[in-house]
Amino acid sequence: MKTLAFIALSAIATAAMATTPVASSPEIVISGTSNQFASLTSTSVNNNSTGSKSEAFQNLASNSGNTTISGTSTQSVGGIGGNVTNTASGSDAYASQNLSSNVGEVTISGHSNQYTMMYNASVNNLSSGSNSKAVQNIASNNACFTCQPAASAQQSGGGWGH
Repeated sequence: MKTLAFIALSAIATAAMATTPVASSPEIVISGTSNQFASLTSTSVNNNSTGSKSEAFQNLASNSGNTTISGTSTQSVGGIGGNVTNTASGSDAYASQNLSSNVGEVTISGHSNQYTMMYNASVNNLSSGSNSKAVQNIASNNACFTCQPAASAQQSGGGWGH
């Protein structure tokens, strides 16, 4: 009887853990030297997402998540001609475009160099629809947690979580 009760409690605990939302943020630790380069010549880089609660994340030479730089980090995007486009459309859509950027919880105690050089080119980020957001970072760091949709809001199906 005790064994049966233990198995039943284990099954309930396992089911509860399986349905509990887990918010994870990737961790990036740069303690040595990191070089990220994206070189574009007469090239189009397009990222598109459509539909209700659509999300479009585009990262070129960028770190996203919990980023710690204690070494040396160089991030560079260079381009001649062409375009870089990121779009999300639909209600509650979210478009995030990052070029030579760190996005999330960013800690820099080392050296960080970020360069974006575009000539005769366009860089576009668009989010359309009710309650939509577009965030664009070029050669920058962004820890705007209210800019991104909240994980609980996505899982519960409601808005942006503000």
